[in-house]
Amino acid sequence: MNFAYVREDDLGKYLRALTRYRNVCAHNDRLFSYRNGDEIPDTLLHKKLKIPKKGNQYINGKGDLFSVVIALRYLLQAKHFKAFKKELNQSIDRFISQTTHVTMAELLCIMGFPENWKKVSAYHF
Repeated sequence: MNFAYVREDDLGKYLRALTRYRNVCAHNDRLFSYRNGDEIPDTLLHKKLKIPKKGNQYINGKGDLFSVVIALRYLLQAKHFKAFKKELNQSIDRFISQTTHVTMAELLCIMGFPENWKKVSAYHF
């Protein structure tokens, strides 16, 4: 696991954010556009993915669905994260292939995913 790279107070922030997203799922609310009030901390992944900033705040990956991906990248074993990412990518591709209402770029933007989101597993801490 990557716990060596997660400070105790950051772990609490990740868990609060993940709990909110879990509750959205449990109540069958709309997940893909949900915005969380509990932002995750800035991470090395934000920097390595070159996520744009507005002032000194990252635009993506803080309180959006991509923040869940970042949190899981820090908290899951590499093999489990790889399996999660593969399934997520397949779900996104399947959805896009079945709709004409939204493009891939629009969906990624709504979810808070940067265009290079798939590189999230390429970087080491």
